[in-house]
Amino acid sequence: MNENPITEVLEALQLSELSPEEQEQILLDINSIIYEGSMVRIIERMDEQTRTDFEALMESDAADEVVEAFLKERVPEADALVAEVVGELAGDILSGTDTK
Repeated sequence: MNENPITEVLEALQLSELSPEEQEQILLDINSIIYEGSMVRIIERMDEQTRTDFEALMESDAADEVVEAFLKERVPEADALVAEVVGELAGDILSGTDTK
């Protein structure tokens, strides 16, 4: 993959041929898969105390910036874990399309 994996996926899915509603739904679905997959991996890497602190943070409805700062400080590999999820999802999607 030479381009950004998400760009390749969007091109392979030929979103421009779909209605705006379908495009939006696909983008929301992709976002949800990336978010959920990333959170699972990130939480798996947390020690017990970090996990407890993170649960409390999430229950407090903290702002996105606060959650991001927490993850950067307490789970420094979080960005790499997100990138792994994106890469794997892109690979899975691209393997099922004509663009490989």
